[in-house]
Amino acid sequence: MSKVLTTCFRFNMDNPEHAKAWGYLHNYDKDKIKSTNVAAITAVNDYFDRMGRLAEDPYFETRQREERFVEQIVSEVGKAFIAEMPKFLASLMLSLNMGYPMRTAPIQAVPVGTENSRGYAEDGNPSATEGFENADNSENDDYSGIDFDFIGG
Repeated sequence: MSKVLTTCFRFNMDNPEHAKAWGYLHNYDKDKIKSTNVAAITAVNDYFDRMGRLAEDPYFETRQREERFVEQIVSEVGKAFIAEMPKFLASLMLSLNMGYPMRTAPIQAVPVGTENSRGYAEDGNPSATEGFENADNSENDDYSGIDFDFIGG
């Protein structure tokens, strides 16, 4: 045998809080809430459960707000990180290319009429370094025509 109890609520429509509660009970989404009974029972249980948690832990609400704030910060930082990652990777790849120059053997001058390092005779040919007085052209590199804006700088 089920035990059903009935109670009655009185709403004073001159009181804004009462009028607001009346509006909630009579204008709810019937697809989400089965009946006003379910809405009232859920509201009463939630209210008193929350009051009990606050009595046990006075910082409960503050901690909840802080946790929501931290979640928002982590979410926004994650979004910013994902947005900036392509720029970071492009600049990293560019710096890796510039940071490790290709090493080549130094060019040696071979006088005319002698053997070169491979043992071949060179007669009448100009020096192997002619036109390469400054083999390291790093100070002559001109990057002014390159648009580096894609890196984000």
